[in-house]
Amino acid sequence: MRLSQGNYTAAVDGVELSYSVSGSGPLLFAVSSGWGVGSGYLVEGLAPLTDRFTLVCITTRGSGQSSRPADESAMGSATMADDIDHLRRHLGLDTINLFGHSNGGAIAISYAARYPTACRKLILADSQLIGFSAQDATMEILGRRAGDPRFAQALERLPGITSLAFEDAAITEFLIATFPLYFHDPEANMQRTMETFDLPVESWATEKQRMADMQPSAAQADLLPRIEADTLVVVGRDDFQCPVPTSERIAAGIAKSTLIVLPDCGHMPWAEQPQRFFAEIERFLAESAS
Repeated sequence: MRLSQGNYTAAVDGVELSYSVSGSGPLLFAVSSGWGVGSGYLVEGLAPLTDRFTLVCITTRGSGQSSRPADESAMGSATMADDIDHLRRHLGLDTINLFGHSNGGAIAISYAARYPTACRKLILADSQLIGFSAQDATMEILGRRAGDPRFAQALERLPGITSLAFEDAAITEFLIATFPLYFHDPEANMQRTMETFDLPVESWATEKQRMADMQPSAAQADLLPRIEADTLVVVGRDDFQCPVPTSERIAAGIAKSTLIVLPDCGHMPWAEQPQRFFAEIERFLAESAS
């Protein structure tokens, strides 16, 4: 199916869902993280794929140009997965290929588990797995960075997350202050990546999604065996936010999955290992391109 390039909204399940279409070729859906940051970073970061694919980037409910639901509790990652399927049907598609990064990965996991026949191929980049903790791996990475001046100020700020106010300015400032930790080499890759983010962060979405995903029923490990899609799991070896053991657990739970660990790479693989990252995605999607 051919989609016209541009920015659109679709009425789905009581919200106006914003999405953009760019590129040409087979369709690849990409869903943003649900905590208020919008999809601009995906539109920019995944732009090299538009030479071969039509990229449909979805901004989750409550973020960016997507509206908030009347029911504030309807902000969980599982509900955001349902929005993807509403959009799929709105566009008249039988199946989709889906990309998710970080919390967008968790949303994509929910989608593939809830709609197994609709998700043909699944790409999870540095994905969260709700309810799964890899705290030991996170602390090991942070411990290795102690004493490195590139990370010093960010490490000083990190404990402040426990008292962070859910206000746009506070959440945004904290993201900027700790952003070096998301990279293997922040001096080379951080600034140009930060410029792709839609700021300020919508803190309302941050708070409401967090509350929904903290519920025991939101845990995802038991969902993994329900996923039928061929799945590519990619993670940076130096990702402190969603460290390697998280992706290992995801790959272990999905029957048809391949795990790739990228060296010298943090949480943003398209910024730090673009050649390998995009080559792996293009190779993975090639068999289903049509």
